[in-house]
Amino acid sequence: SIIRRMKMSRSSSERENKKTLEIKQTFLASAISDISTYIQLADAKVSIIMGAVVAILVGIATCYEPIENFVKNITLCSWKGVFFIIIVVIGLLSVVLVFIFGIMTVRGHSSIINYKSKWFLSKSTKEYSFVDFTNDIKRMNDNDIIINMAAELYKLNDINRQKMKTIKWTLYAFSVFLIMIGSMSVLFLLSIM
Repeated sequence: SIIRRMKMSRSSSERENKKTLEIKQTFLASAISDISTYIQLADAKVSIIMGAVVAILVGIATCYEPIENFVKNITLCSWKGVFFIIIVVIGLLSVVLVFIFGIMTVRGHSSIINYKSKWFLSKSTKEYSFVDFTNDIKRMNDNDIIINMAAELYKLNDINRQKMKTIKWTLYAFSVFLIMIGSMSVLFLLSIM
Protein backbone atom coordinates (compact mmCIF):
# COMPACT_ATOMS: atom_id res chain seq x y z
CA SER A 1 0.00 0.00 0.00
CA ILE A 2 2.79 2.45 0.85
CA ILE A 3 4.73 1.48 -2.28
CA ARG A 4 1.63 2.02 -4.41
CA ARG A 5 1.11 5.45 -2.89
CA MET A 6 4.75 6.36 -3.55
CA LYS A 7 4.42 5.25 -7.19
CA MET A 8 1.19 7.20 -7.56
CA SER A 9 2.80 10.24 -5.95
CA ARG A 10 5.84 9.93 -8.23
CA SER A 11 3.73 9.55 -11.37
CA SER A 12 1.57 12.49 -10.28
CA SER A 13 4.71 14.57 -9.73
CA GLU A 14 6.07 13.53 -13.14
CA ARG A 15 2.77 14.50 -14.81
CA GLU A 16 2.86 17.85 -13.03
CA ASN A 17 6.47 18.46 -14.13
CA LYS A 18 5.59 17.47 -17.72
CA LYS A 19 2.61 19.85 -17.66
CA THR A 20 4.78 22.69 -16.29
CA LEU A 21 7.38 21.99 -18.97
CA GLU A 22 4.73 22.12 -21.71
CA ILE A 23 3.39 25.40 -20.32
CA LYS A 24 6.90 26.89 -20.33
CA GLN A 25 7.51 25.73 -23.90
CA THR A 26 4.18 27.15 -25.05
CA PHE A 27 4.88 30.45 -23.30
CA LEU A 28 8.36 30.75 -24.82
CA ALA A 29 7.19 29.72 -28.30
CA SER A 30 4.38 32.31 -28.21
CA ALA A 31 6.70 35.02 -26.91
CA ILE A 32 9.31 34.24 -29.59
CA SER A 33 6.61 34.38 -32.27
CA ASP A 34 5.25 37.70 -30.96
CA ILE A 35 8.60 39.43 -30.65
CA SER A 36 9.64 38.18 -34.11
CA THR A 37 6.45 39.72 -35.51
CA TYR A 38 7.24 43.06 -33.79
CA ILE A 39 10.72 43.02 -35.32
CA GLN A 40 9.31 42.34 -38.80
CA LEU A 41 6.72 45.10 -38.36
CA ALA A 42 9.43 47.58 -37.34
CA ASP A 43 11.34 46.79 -40.52
CA ALA A 44 8.17 47.12 -42.60
CA LYS A 45 7.27 50.48 -41.01
CA VAL A 46 10.69 51.91 -41.69
CA SER A 47 10.64 50.66 -45.28
CA ILE A 48 7.25 52.33 -45.79
CA ILE A 49 8.54 55.59 -44.32
CA MET A 50 11.61 55.59 -46.55
CA GLY A 51 9.42 54.78 -49.55
CA ALA A 52 7.08 57.65 -48.64
CA VAL A 53 10.00 60.07 -48.46
CA VAL A 54 11.18 58.97 -51.90
CA ALA A 55 7.62 59.32 -53.29
CA ILE A 56 7.30 62.84 -51.85
CA LEU A 57 10.68 63.84 -53.27
CA VAL A 58 9.69 62.48 -56.69
CA GLY A 59 6.42 64.42 -56.43
CA ILE A 60 8.34 67.58 -55.62
CA ALA A 61 10.73 66.95 -58.52
CA THR A 62 7.83 66.64 -60.98
CA CYS A 63 6.62 70.11 -59.98
CA TYR A 64 9.95 71.72 -60.73
CA GLU A 65 8.54 74.52 -62.93
CA PRO A 66 6.24 76.11 -60.31
CA ILE A 67 8.93 75.59 -57.66
CA GLU A 68 11.55 77.20 -59.90
CA ASN A 69 9.29 80.22 -60.49
CA PHE A 70 8.62 80.45 -56.75
CA VAL A 71 12.35 80.36 -55.92
CA LYS A 72 13.14 83.02 -58.55
CA ASN A 73 10.62 85.40 -56.99
CA ILE A 74 12.07 85.12 -53.49
CA THR A 75 14.64 87.64 -52.36
CA LEU A 76 17.03 85.96 -49.97
CA CYS A 77 17.24 88.94 -47.59
CA SER A 78 13.46 89.03 -47.00
CA TRP A 79 11.65 87.11 -44.30
CA LYS A 80 10.36 84.71 -47.00
CA GLY A 81 13.90 84.08 -48.23
CA VAL A 82 15.27 83.39 -44.75
CA PHE A 83 12.28 81.19 -43.96
CA PHE A 84 12.75 79.35 -47.27
CA ILE A 85 16.44 78.66 -46.57
CA ILE A 86 15.68 77.43 -43.05
CA ILE A 87 12.93 75.12 -44.35
CA VAL A 88 15.14 73.70 -47.11
CA VAL A 89 18.10 73.07 -44.78
CA ILE A 90 15.99 71.44 -42.08
CA GLY A 91 14.05 69.47 -44.72
CA LEU A 92 17.21 68.11 -46.33
CA LEU A 93 18.69 67.27 -42.94
CA SER A 94 15.52 65.40 -41.96
CA VAL A 95 15.61 63.41 -45.23
CA VAL A 96 19.21 62.39 -44.54
CA LEU A 97 18.30 61.42 -40.96
CA VAL A 98 15.28 59.38 -42.13
CA PHE A 99 17.58 57.30 -44.31
CA ILE A 100 20.39 57.03 -41.75
CA PHE A 101 18.10 55.86 -38.94
CA GLY A 102 15.98 53.82 -41.36
CA ILE A 103 18.99 51.88 -42.59
CA MET A 104 20.18 51.45 -39.01
CA THR A 105 16.78 49.94 -38.17
CA VAL A 106 16.59 47.59 -41.15
CA ARG A 107 20.20 46.40 -41.06
CA GLY A 108 20.99 43.11 -39.37
CA HIS A 109 21.10 43.26 -35.60
CA SER A 110 22.63 40.79 -33.22
CA SER A 111 22.67 40.18 -29.53
CA ILE A 112 25.63 38.51 -27.91
CA ILE A 113 25.13 36.61 -24.68
CA ASN A 114 27.45 34.07 -23.10
CA TYR A 115 25.39 31.08 -24.17
CA LYS A 116 25.92 28.84 -27.17
CA SER A 117 22.43 28.26 -28.46
CA LYS A 118 21.46 25.42 -30.79
CA TRP A 119 18.82 27.69 -32.34
CA PHE A 120 21.06 29.91 -34.46
CA LEU A 121 24.55 28.66 -35.07
CA SER A 122 27.42 31.14 -34.95
CA LYS A 123 30.08 28.71 -36.19
CA SER A 124 30.59 27.84 -39.84
CA THR A 125 29.78 24.38 -41.20
CA LYS A 126 33.50 23.61 -41.28
CA GLU A 127 33.92 24.38 -37.58
CA TYR A 128 30.69 22.71 -36.47
CA SER A 129 29.58 19.81 -38.65
CA PHE A 130 26.03 18.60 -39.11
CA VAL A 131 26.93 15.34 -37.34
CA ASP A 132 28.18 17.26 -34.29
CA PHE A 133 25.04 19.39 -34.36
CA THR A 134 22.67 16.40 -34.52
CA ASN A 135 24.61 14.65 -31.74
CA ASP A 136 24.27 17.78 -29.58
CA ILE A 137 20.54 17.92 -30.32
CA LYS A 138 20.11 14.25 -29.37
CA ARG A 139 21.87 14.88 -26.05
CA MET A 140 19.58 17.79 -25.16
CA ASN A 141 17.07 17.22 -22.38
CA ASP A 142 13.86 19.13 -21.67
CA ASN A 143 15.65 21.68 -19.52
CA ASP A 144 18.23 22.33 -22.27
CA ILE A 145 15.40 23.05 -24.71
CA ILE A 146 13.79 25.51 -22.29
CA ILE A 147 17.11 27.27 -21.76
CA ASN A 148 17.71 27.46 -25.54
CA MET A 149 14.26 28.96 -26.10
CA ALA A 150 14.77 31.41 -23.23
CA ALA A 151 18.15 32.47 -24.66
CA GLU A 152 16.59 33.13 -28.07
CA LEU A 153 13.72 35.09 -26.53
CA TYR A 154 16.25 37.15 -24.58
CA LYS A 155 18.25 37.85 -27.77
CA LEU A 156 15.13 38.77 -29.75
CA ASN A 157 14.05 41.20 -27.03
CA ASP A 158 17.46 42.85 -27.16
CA ILE A 159 17.26 43.11 -30.97
CA ASN A 160 13.74 44.55 -30.70
CA ARG A 161 14.96 47.12 -28.15
CA GLN A 162 17.78 48.14 -30.52
CA LYS A 163 15.33 48.53 -33.42
CA MET A 164 12.83 50.52 -31.34
CA LYS A 165 15.50 53.12 -30.55
CA THR A 166 16.34 53.75 -34.20
CA ILE A 167 12.74 53.54 -35.43
CA LYS A 168 11.83 56.25 -32.92
CA TRP A 169 14.42 58.58 -34.44
CA THR A 170 13.27 57.63 -37.95
CA LEU A 171 9.74 58.66 -37.02
CA TYR A 172 10.96 61.94 -35.52
CA ALA A 173 12.96 62.77 -38.65
CA PHE A 174 10.00 61.83 -40.87
CA SER A 175 7.70 64.05 -38.81
CA VAL A 176 10.10 66.97 -39.16
CA PHE A 177 10.26 66.32 -42.92
CA LEU A 178 6.45 66.43 -43.17
CA ILE A 179 6.32 69.63 -41.12
CA MET A 180 8.90 71.21 -43.45
CA ILE A 181 6.86 70.14 -46.50
CA GLY A 182 3.77 71.70 -44.91
CA SER A 183 5.68 74.88 -44.07
CA MET A 184 7.01 75.09 -47.62
CA SER A 185 3.46 74.69 -48.96
CA VAL A 186 2.24 77.53 -46.72
CA LEU A 187 5.14 79.73 -47.87
CA PHE A 188 4.35 78.84 -51.50
CA LEU A 189 0.69 79.77 -51.02
CA LEU A 190 1.61 83.04 -49.30
CA SER A 191 3.85 84.02 -52.19
CA ILE A 192 1.07 83.36 -54.70
CA MET A 193 -1.39 85.62 -52.86
